[in-house]
Amino acid sequence: MTLETPVLRGYVILVVDDDVDSLAMSRSVVESLGCSVLTATSTDEALAILDSGAHVDLVFSDVVMPRRNGLALARLARERRPGLPVVLATGYADAVDAVTESGAISLIKPYSVPRLAAVFAEQLHVVPGTPSA
Repeated sequence: MTLETPVLRGYVILVVDDDVDSLAMSRSVVESLGCSVLTATSTDEALAILDSGAHVDLVFSDVVMPRRNGLALARLARERRPGLPVVLATGYADAVDAVTESGAISLIKPYSVPRLAAVFAEQLHVVPGTPSA
């Protein structure tokens, strides 16, 4: 981690991806930023975590998932927890408008770890160089 990368220690990120290998990779990257991570392999599983009352500071999800995709997750998560930041990752540039319309922030794949950290910090209102939550 470089000095420019904000430290996100103490934040809880819900990472959602139906591909278990991608989920494991995303979990590892998010943990390397100092975050605690909860994981889900579907929109329904992610919503169950939110409905359980678990503390979640931000949802980070893939867009393309079976049954209910990341766009549906963003909408439903924000209905349950207004103001909850949602970051959706996609490899499809044509999905960016739909992501924005869902109220989420889009992150185009492939992305760098510093870019991911910067997007999370922006959404969590973390000022670089200051202690995290």
